[in-house]
Amino acid sequence: MRRNVRQIIRFFASIRFLRALGPGLLILVCLGGPAGVRGQTDSRRPVGRFRAAFGLDSLERKFYKPEFHLSGPFPGPGRNRIFLDLSYLQKINGDMEGPVDFWIQTGLVTRLSDGFSVEASLNHFCRHQTSLFSSYILNLNELIGRVWVRHGNLRGGIGLGTYIGGSPGYDHLAVFNMSGTGFLFPELSFSGEIKWVNFSEVLYEAELAIALSPGAEVILAGLKPYRLPPATHLGVRFGSEGGRSRFLDGFDLAIGAYPFFDAYKLMVDGAFRLALLRETSRRFFLDIAFYSPLLTGSGFWDQFWPDRMMYAVSAEYERPLGRLFAALYGRYFADMPVDKAVAFRASAATGVALRNQPDFNRLDLPLRFDIRAGLDLKFKYDFGLKLGINTPGEAVWKAGLEVRLEANDERRAAEALVFLGFGRDISIRPFVGLRRVTPLAGDSTSDGAFRRILMAGISFYKWFD
Repeated sequence: MRRNVRQIIRFFASIRFLRALGPGLLILVCLGGPAGVRGQTDSRRPVGRFRAAFGLDSLERKFYKPEFHLSGPFPGPGRNRIFLDLSYLQKINGDMEGPVDFWIQTGLVTRLSDGFSVEASLNHFCRHQTSLFSSYILNLNELIGRVWVRHGNLRGGIGLGTYIGGSPGYDHLAVFNMSGTGFLFPELSFSGEIKWVNFSEVLYEAELAIALSPGAEVILAGLKPYRLPPATHLGVRFGSEGGRSRFLDGFDLAIGAYPFFDAYKLMVDGAFRLALLRETSRRFFLDIAFYSPLLTGSGFWDQFWPDRMMYAVSAEYERPLGRLFAALYGRYFADMPVDKAVAFRASAATGVALRNQPDFNRLDLPLRFDIRAGLDLKFKYDFGLKLGINTPGEAVWKAGLEVRLEANDERRAAEALVFLGFGRDISIRPFVGLRRVTPLAGDSTSDGAFRRILMAGISFYKWFD
């Protein structure tokens, strides 16, 4: 079976016209019209959007790309919005080795009219390798001013920028964006971006997407990123564009800082749920989460480089059991060290779970719990517990305490935090707590001392009911 799968992947990669699709898609998009723009929503309300793509590329690798977007109103003249975009593109071979491109983008958009807006943004980019030693880290900071124009279903942007700090050899760039919906037929959309780096090298990303249902698309994309060969992507994407999604139940993003930890300075977590079956008598859903601790380096404001990428993927079939909910689950956990020649390690488990509300992260009940227990196929047993206590009722502000435990015969993780929660469109929760980074591959850099595991940060939760 594995041999047949590899033959299919090699066949996909060997087709010459697929290797040429990237530039071809770019030309098609350029002829089609202008591109997507941030901030085309009600400027008075906070907005949270998420989408995640999975698939294969033309270089015989699997890819995964989650994208988190948060924005909210900002005081000042005009209709201003401040935004934060966090995304990464990871490509892996059969040994979980490959590049990870991280993007953190933040800035301000001022909407001057329904069809015209201006934007200033700072975009941080860095590239790392999972389970491979990397002696050089590409690290860039783009500072860009951009003008956006919108006409009907067509949107476009043009901007100029410069590079601040980071890897040498990068000075100036120009950026051109374009996107549109309903191109040729209603389900087809396109988007593209061209970067003219140092006014000498052209980088691009061009995409065609066919909507299968609200929030689910088939995508075909061609891209030429910084210092990598061109590639073509073919895959599926789930998301919440337009505030609707048939499958995406919700997502969350958390950023926490370790003020006294010698090895790590930040922890970035993200998760989302795909509800593939939703009936009153049963549910089937996937929970997909990532955890990435960032190394301290030479200082807090120095490079923001990850130490590892850890993933947890769970599939659950759930049925109500009186006032509770019981589920059969399968869970896969993978730990991929970054920029080190340390092989990944993984665990796979199956068992039963019991909870007293469908989603533990909602503050619906004053006492919440979610417990699982089962057999780990590699590390003997699997156990997990989430326990939460919070103020009851429909108050705008809520306070609470949460404890989370995970254990098998090899890895044990525990965390506890107190939080305040507020917000209706997006639940915002500042927190303070204790959390030790507990890897499966390699050794922990923490000795578990209290001051080294103290963490403070903020979490964002968004649901699409």
